[in-house]
Amino acid sequence: MSDKPPRYASWTHGKLPLPELAEMKRRGEKIVMVTAYDAPSARLADEAGVDMILVGDSSGMVVHGRESTVAVTMDEIVLMTQWVARGAKRPVVVGDMPFGSYEASDEEAVRNAVRLVKEGGADVVKVERGGTSVARARAIVDAGVGVMGHVGLTPQTSTLLGGFKAQGRSVDQARRVYDEALALGAAGCFAIVLEAVPAPVAEAVTRALAVPTIGIGAGAACDGQVLVWHDMLGFYQGQAPRFVKRYANLAAEITGALGRYADDVRSGAFPEEQHTYAMPNEERELFEAELEGASEHH
Repeated sequence: MSDKPPRYASWTHGKLPLPELAEMKRRGEKIVMVTAYDAPSARLADEAGVDMILVGDSSGMVVHGRESTVAVTMDEIVLMTQWVARGAKRPVVVGDMPFGSYEASDEEAVRNAVRLVKEGGADVVKVERGGTSVARARAIVDAGVGVMGHVGLTPQTSTLLGGFKAQGRSVDQARRVYDEALALGAAGCFAIVLEAVPAPVAEAVTRALAVPTIGIGAGAACDGQVLVWHDMLGFYQGQAPRFVKRYANLAAEITGALGRYADDVRSGAFPEEQHTYAMPNEERELFEAELEGASEHH
């Protein structure tokens, strides 16, 4: 009998319900989450047994070629969430609330959260930071939409944090991360993402919260982990963040395949007969005769 952990969590029949995530924390079952942006990726994640898929505004940097996540719009997130929702049957689909979609007021936050659910097909939404986001999260939950919180390194406000670097290394920062996470939990968030947070801080938050923590660069004590699709599969260029573990090098595979395709096209090796549609001889003869007749009239 294998001692490897099961690839699939215990819930395998239909959409994973939010209360089950809290039960997984209670049972000590780790929660698996990935960030993805389209239907094929969502389908593959579903088949692999992933529990949650975040349609992240990280798309701005990962697939849109931008320098940050700030410029990502609600329209873009709604569209990508639609794609993911079509491919994911079991996983919880989390629609990221982009910068500017929830800061101004509770009313705007609720309106955009409802839009992500109604138009995008998200099961729940995610907001970053503590502070005013705590009130926004509470308003969204009160409106009937589940909310995931996000503290530590919050990319939407990375400029205020001094760039893309770990948060919580000093006692003051650690206490801020801890307090923000607990405030979001008290506001009704069903889970909290902890990004780029020292492991002891993440462990303390995880112990203090009744709801699950999902770590990304926050150590093994979190109740679950999340990685970005393109990072873990080796699509990225340059230096990956410290917290990324690459499980495949698909960039090399894809570049190699495209190179072989280009070689075949230029040499005439592709397409071969097996890639070509045939035509019945009598139909071809009639077609050629028709063309001949047409040319004689000209």
